[in-house]
Amino acid sequence: MNVQDKLVIITGSSQGLGKAFAVVLLEAGASVCLSDVNPETGEKALTELGEKYGKEKVHFIKCDVLNKDDIVNLYEGCEAHFGKTVDIFCNNAGINHAQGWKLCMDIDIMAVMECTEYVLDKMDMRKGGKGGLIVNTASLAGIGAGLSRESSSYFVAKHGVVALTRTLGTAKYLQETGVKVQCICPAFADTAIIKDIDQQSAFSAAVKKFGVMTPEYVAQCFFKLVTRCATGDAIVVVKDVPPFIYVDYSREWVQFLAAGSKLFNVMFGIDLFTPRLQMMFIIFLFLFVQLFLCFIF
Repeated sequence: MNVQDKLVIITGSSQGLGKAFAVVLLEAGASVCLSDVNPETGEKALTELGEKYGKEKVHFIKCDVLNKDDIVNLYEGCEAHFGKTVDIFCNNAGINHAQGWKLCMDIDIMAVMECTEYVLDKMDMRKGGKGGLIVNTASLAGIGAGLSRESSSYFVAKHGVVALTRTLGTAKYLQETGVKVQCICPAFADTAIIKDIDQQSAFSAAVKKFGVMTPEYVAQCFFKLVTRCATGDAIVVVKDVPPFIYVDYSREWVQFLAAGSKLFNVMFGIDLFTPRLQMMFIIFLFLFVQLFLCFIF
């Protein structure tokens, strides 16, 4: 997507990744509506970005993503201020698990669902919309296993964001609605997400292992996702590694294992296809293919 002259809303964008996303979009010619639950940091970001990119290109609306009325006011207020319809909506607001699992889940997945459902209704071409793009800020935590009980809510929420993106980000759904859905899955970046965690926790140990990226670097990868990637894509961003699309092969893998399980049951009477037997199956197929190729050539 060419973002020139596009209108973008970014939740949680007074600082951190959201603010960095706003900068790369403004530099490319988009208009951006910042939003945040904290009006002080929001107004500060508005002043800073307005002075650099033009006051007519940036706006700020206070929004608590836990409040449906705030979400509606953000969307409608943005369109009223700029005098045109929203093209891109970024679900970026989020917290870590330090404030409790319930609040983490409410903000990191339930609010994302609430925003997404509302925005889909507004953008859906079948309902009078003109289509658009929804970009979800997930995390590498949305792909890997959790680190501890304490951080489990964060991992569960981010897995939900990735699943939501893949479920809605199909070619069929895009054709029907005109809405693309994507997500970005960064490892640790220098934001508030990592600032208030227990330094002795498994989460903190993972931060030290993976290293910390600048929000600006993550934003560069975000821009590649928005401008160059397809619906349903989940882009992984890790320090000192070029970004890559993480393709979901789970359905194909399940089908493959189901075939192996059935084969081992028929041939050997095996009633539980364990990881050890799965590895034997893979090795057997590899050797069979090698012998077949040798026979042909």
